[in-house]
Amino acid sequence: MKHKRTTAWILSAATALILWQAVASWINYPQLIPSVGGLFFSVFRLFSLPSFYISLGATLLRGLAGVIVAFLLALPIGFLCGKKSFWFHYFNPLLSTLRSTPVVAFILLIILWLPTEAVAPVIALMTMFPVLCENIIKGVQSINSDYEKLAFVYQLSFRTKARYIYWPSLKPFFESGCVTAFGFGWKAIIMGEVLSKPFAGIGVEMRTAQMFINVPDLIAWTFIAIVVSFMLTEALRYLLKKERHTTISRGQNHKKTDNQSPENLKISGITKRYDSKTLFERISYEIPSGSICLVTGVSGKGKTTLLNIVAGITSSEEGVIEGANVKKAYLFQTATLLPWLTAKENILITAPKDTEISTVTELLNALEISELSDSYPNQLSGGQCQRVALARALVSEPQLLLIDEPFTGLDKELTEKIATLILKWSKAHYCTTIIAIHETSDLLPADIEIWL
Repeated sequence: MKHKRTTAWILSAATALILWQAVASWINYPQLIPSVGGLFFSVFRLFSLPSFYISLGATLLRGLAGVIVAFLLALPIGFLCGKKSFWFHYFNPLLSTLRSTPVVAFILLIILWLPTEAVAPVIALMTMFPVLCENIIKGVQSINSDYEKLAFVYQLSFRTKARYIYWPSLKPFFESGCVTAFGFGWKAIIMGEVLSKPFAGIGVEMRTAQMFINVPDLIAWTFIAIVVSFMLTEALRYLLKKERHTTISRGQNHKKTDNQSPENLKISGITKRYDSKTLFERISYEIPSGSICLVTGVSGKGKTTLLNIVAGITSSEEGVIEGANVKKAYLFQTATLLPWLTAKENILITAPKDTEISTVTELLNALEISELSDSYPNQLSGGQCQRVALARALVSEPQLLLIDEPFTGLDKELTEKIATLILKWSKAHYCTTIIAIHETSDLLPADIEIWL
């Protein structure tokens, strides 16, 4: 495929040169349309001139200044707009104006307001900023809300969230935005140089050649601008596309477990409604610390919602939860594994910082998935993903463990083993465990049961 693309590119370039030479021979006016040989001579002649490197360097520095400032502004503003609708609507008129206004209009105004040396970098900023910002907004809005819930429940640090949740989600949009923004910015910089005439630059050389009707030099500088743009764009694309997967070799969670015995969990007068439908009303229970509680009921009665309220993910219309301000873990109904991390890395992301790999290995062995530790979620079945998620919950050393439908996708034999593991682990770690399940089971003898 790559060979075909290269061949097609060479044939296209050769066709263009042949057509140019044919037109130049037909017009026969070298001062207006030079031959292909004359063009190449003009290009290579530029390389021997000291002014060539000064002009090229000046344009590159202006572009670099614009890129840096555009990136520093677009990243926080784009992230803020993607997270909060108020700020999206606040900045949207500015972004729309920058995107819709002709570049030449900005250049003419900025020439009146700023020194000539500042025109090109400012124009680069104004053309690149909205493109970068809008792509970052799209990237932030694309972040799976389940990953945000995961980070909230396990109280992951901002650094961990940024590195393992936000950046992998943002990366495709950021790559696209950078390449597109650079293409717009490079053309705007040269246009700004042509009109503002700073001391040096590719645009300045093009303007000078045009003033003296030096067509070979004008075309030569245009060719240089195109080649430099192509090389920089491809280099940028390569750097952004290059995989930099950093293996997680230790726990990433800095949140420490409080060694004091947690209080009893008190659910007092909790009511939850969705529109006109009431899921449950004024329910009150006290769950002793270290006990196992089953939340049972048919589908749609609010078992998952109750767990979400206890976890702090969802709010209730009435009532309070006491004793839930402890280190929590949550086995969601869907595994919610990060697709760019292996099974082992998905577990380590919630593990305490000093967790040994041997601890993770023991859990994987107990769950019969040790051979899958280096597999990615898309290589696992639904049941295997759930077991990885269970290991992730247990390794975090919670004081309150929430489990939603833990036996989905498991056969009878494995269901018995998982149930035994949950019971033993909860009792051994004196962990309050709340399990949402359709109906009671002999496999999970409960200290208390909530029927919805």
